[in-house]
Amino acid sequence: MELTLRALGVLAALGLAALLTHFFEPAALSDAQERGPATPAGARGPVELAPNPDRWMHPAGPVTALLGVLFALIVIPYGPDLVPRDLGIGVFYFIVVVDFVVLGLSLGGWGANTRNSVDVYYRATAQLVAYVVPLGLAYIGAIMMARSLSTVSIVDAQAGMWFVVLQPIGFALYLVTGLMQAYRPPFVEPFAAFIEHGVYGASFAWQALLWRLALSSLLFLVAAMGAVLYLGGWRGPLLPGPVWMLLKTFGLMAIMVWGGSRVPLLSTGRMLELSWKVLTPIGLANVLVVGALILLGVGPS
Repeated sequence: MELTLRALGVLAALGLAALLTHFFEPAALSDAQERGPATPAGARGPVELAPNPDRWMHPAGPVTALLGVLFALIVIPYGPDLVPRDLGIGVFYFIVVVDFVVLGLSLGGWGANTRNSVDVYYRATAQLVAYVVPLGLAYIGAIMMARSLSTVSIVDAQAGMWFVVLQPIGFALYLVTGLMQAYRPPFVEPFAAFIEHGVYGASFAWQALLWRLALSSLLFLVAAMGAVLYLGGWRGPLLPGPVWMLLKTFGLMAIMVWGGSRVPLLSTGRMLELSWKVLTPIGLANVLVVGALILLGVGPS
């Protein structure tokens, strides 16, 4: 019974994530940037379906991506006792399974067997290479200060002060690299018009529905983890913990989508340059600052 309730809770959170993203995101994007995963298919222009898709790889793409989202939701806490599973390595687990979305994009793109869809595979993989190191450094700052990989313990460590106060650089780094991970503007080239809008251009029926559900929920996931790492998770005065967690998550979603929509779209090459020349050094500097704060006794005891 307990396992069933937790599974239903994960599914309810997934549905809420997709609804929030679908409701909010299109209103915040400019016409030039409406190429993100939550954009209605009718706004994308003509779609050319894959004439000879791989029997197994092509349908495995959206299934793999959706499973990655579902598995990642397991460690997101909405209260001290309202988490499907409090794993001791919860953050590491989240980092691994959420990138099943990239694996799904690779399977779906390669398995469609068209020139444009294979281009999706290369661009999605390049985007992973771009964000994985600076995003990991943004995680490390919060992990160091909390001295734990458990998402619940990280929230508990912020009982006195949210980590965003002590690590504003790490928080800003997380927002930028989170946009890369969620495939939101200005980092949406794997869904660009010149490659027929990525996996959407080679999918139909239930596959397109699963892609929309997985990619719409991905932004919610990234924002929820940001609330856990830097904004104290469910902690806050007066309101119940789950309400605070949802408000913080939705607030981060709004900030990320609004901020990303103000920046010109970046090519994959420019994104890689930004990551390795700017974001990675900033992440390393943030880790050094956090280490110094810990040595000085600043932060949770």
